[in-house]
Amino acid sequence: MGKVFHTEFVDKGILKIVFDLPDSRANIFNRAVLEELPALIDELEVNGEIRLAYLVSGKENIFIAGADVHEIFKITTVDDAYEKSRLGQNLIDRWANLPFPTLAVVHGACMGGGTEFILGCTFRIASDHSKTRIGLPEVKLGVIPGWGGTQRLPRLVGLSNALRMILTGNPVDARRAYRSHLVDEVVPYNIVEDAALQVARNILADGGKTYLSRRKKRPLMEVALEATGLGRSQIFKKSREMVLKETRGHYPAPLAALDAVKYGTEHDFAQGLEYEARKFAEMAVTEVSKNLIRIFFFTEEIKKENGVDKPDVKPRPIHKIGVLGAGIMGGGIAQLAAYRDHPVRLKDIDEKPLVTALAHAKSLFDGLVKRRRLSQREADLKMGLISTTLDYSGFKHTDLVIEAVVEDVSIKKKVFQELMEHISKDTIVASNTSTIPITELAKAVTHPERMVGMHFFNPVHRMPLIEVIRGKKTSDQTVVTIVELSKKWGKTPIVVNDGPGFLINRLLMPYMAEAVVLLDAGVSIQDIDRAMLDFGMPMGPFRLYDEVGIDVAYKAARVMKDYIGDRLPESESIEKMVKAGRLGIKSGKGFYLPKEKKGSPRKVDPAVYAFLGVKPEKQMPPETIQKRLIYLMLNEAARCLDENIVRSPRDVDIGLIFGIGFPPFRGGLLVYVDRLGVDQVVQDMTAMAAEVGERYQPTKLLQQIADSGKGFYDYFSGATS
Repeated sequence: MGKVFHTEFVDKGILKIVFDLPDSRANIFNRAVLEELPALIDELEVNGEIRLAYLVSGKENIFIAGADVHEIFKITTVDDAYEKSRLGQNLIDRWANLPFPTLAVVHGACMGGGTEFILGCTFRIASDHSKTRIGLPEVKLGVIPGWGGTQRLPRLVGLSNALRMILTGNPVDARRAYRSHLVDEVVPYNIVEDAALQVARNILADGGKTYLSRRKKRPLMEVALEATGLGRSQIFKKSREMVLKETRGHYPAPLAALDAVKYGTEHDFAQGLEYEARKFAEMAVTEVSKNLIRIFFFTEEIKKENGVDKPDVKPRPIHKIGVLGAGIMGGGIAQLAAYRDHPVRLKDIDEKPLVTALAHAKSLFDGLVKRRRLSQREADLKMGLISTTLDYSGFKHTDLVIEAVVEDVSIKKKVFQELMEHISKDTIVASNTSTIPITELAKAVTHPERMVGMHFFNPVHRMPLIEVIRGKKTSDQTVVTIVELSKKWGKTPIVVNDGPGFLINRLLMPYMAEAVVLLDAGVSIQDIDRAMLDFGMPMGPFRLYDEVGIDVAYKAARVMKDYIGDRLPESESIEKMVKAGRLGIKSGKGFYLPKEKKGSPRKVDPAVYAFLGVKPEKQMPPETIQKRLIYLMLNEAARCLDENIVRSPRDVDIGLIFGIGFPPFRGGLLVYVDRLGVDQVVQDMTAMAAEVGERYQPTKLLQQIADSGKGFYDYFSGATS
């Protein structure tokens, strides 16, 4: 018996194999596993007593997490990547060709190489547990499935189903896996061991004919479309168009995966595997892959941290939650908390916003039901956790109150002063402010050590980041509690020290303001937004103005102006838009016209130029536009590091990627600048300062890093590179 795989006969001819990697919370295909697995297969191939073998995991809620990502990250040559791909393919091939049927019993997460391994099993069942997810997320790491996934999956579930999983990298739950024939049966998670043995007996009783015959029963239209060369050609054409629309060509892995699947439909299985290995090898050495894997490592680091320098500080339990302010943000926060099974008390001063917030929360739950993430009963129960009030009744027993009222320091302080009379001395108080220093707001709180910033991003249910802002008197336990809660809610928290705009808005405001400076100078909205889309941003700055609300951006900029002065360039254009009621999407008028129909792209409103008195005739290269906007963001990031607003370059990069969608393929702002060379960037900025304005003058820290010949990650000790 090996250290990783444990075997025992549980019935006549039925062998149970337990995959249980020692000293690890997850099963992964690391070096130790890949050394032991061939020996296991050697034994299985010659054991004449085995009539069927089934594989289970020894881990709680994790089946197989996939290959060791660190091994992929360390790959530097195409030849090495190719050899690693072929090694995995050959092992799974040997498993698939064992002289008896095999059964994968999937309970918990099954990802990447784990999914490719179960594709090599004869049969598969999955538990109905909410944590059972099966997927091929390789494209999210900049590579493609390299152990046969692009060849086996389409042959099992059909072309369309396979492409949906492979090109998005999104996992499916057990029910969806069953509908697509990825698994042959779904069993109750609380009796998964007993069910596995019974399924094994059933397979031996009829040779698995029941399961094999079901796999042939696929929708007629789907089969007909995929059966012809013309139909397959259309599927590949539309898939390529979808990929290019989503990635704008910045991510090569989805296209490489598409090519591998297509090649497999035109050649035999062995040739398909060879082609897949070549494509995997090409992707594994790209800078995009290294950047995406680095981001994965960063997020894994954050999951293990508690947010303070003392690892022994423990969080307080949070159960009941109060939310002050029933706007879209307050409603979104309430829905998120209820989704995670917290009773929520939602307060406003008027019935109308409460009704609106409840409707918003219900629409989000309805969406989860529609996408089969929740049953209707589950959604109704969670929705029932949200109650509303016009006073503070029910707040006495809350563990946490999150304020989400209008972004006005005097109003927020007044709300906190009122709140103090209606909560216990142990209740943690959090503000969702986006710009106002927490230390200032804490002056209205009787126990400032329990005051913290909890900055959500809109829309709450989609945006993965929460900025946890530490005021001067915020206690370690308060920070740790909010960090832990954020992680339980499925968010990525970054802890920042107090300061105007904290991290994200402090970096975003100069970027947004400079876009308006360019517009005032005659550069068209189309050219500015297109340049930033080409850079990799999810939308251009003017689309972003319309999305967040031009009035909201204007208020935030005014608050920031009080703190960072002339680093925010002056322009009257945004104020004019606000005064005229051109507030963006919510008012139906902004920089862009409303959509003509669902799915159609938004078009710039040509009337906005005349309204602002601008002639959009100035031609500016996209690279210049990108530098004008990104370099101001960089200067502010350097100041945040110098002022200890954030603890490391990693937090800057993760914050921008998860907070505003800074292009992940570039690795983050500071990874990107390190790749360009800080010394070269400083030279560019110095020249721009002379030509455009003092705001581009590199900060002292930037100059020091350039002089050192290092990048941000090397310069800051203890940072991960």
